[in-house]
Amino acid sequence: MTNYISTKLRTFLGEPMGEKCVAFVDGVDKDLAIRLMSFGFDKAYVLLGQYLLMHKKEDDFQMWLMLRCGATQQEAQKISICLREWCSTFI
Repeated sequence: MTNYISTKLRTFLGEPMGEKCVAFVDGVDKDLAIRLMSFGFDKAYVLLGQYLLMHKKEDDFQMWLMLRCGATQQEAQKISICLREWCSTFI
């Protein structure tokens, strides 16, 4: 397995989260962003808050993304990796 980092992930990790839209999180496409926003997760920091409320348990967070928000397994994995890496960089 290579250590490939997507452009979207590199960009997201390159600076503090601030007021970024949830669509900037790696793994979130347009359709998933719309679903997340409809549930109140309009900002990346709101989604990060859910990740932290789940004590950074990636399996639980991924399952929540799939069951509650309709994310695919691949999307859920990319999102949790993105948030984990952001936390490692900035927290």
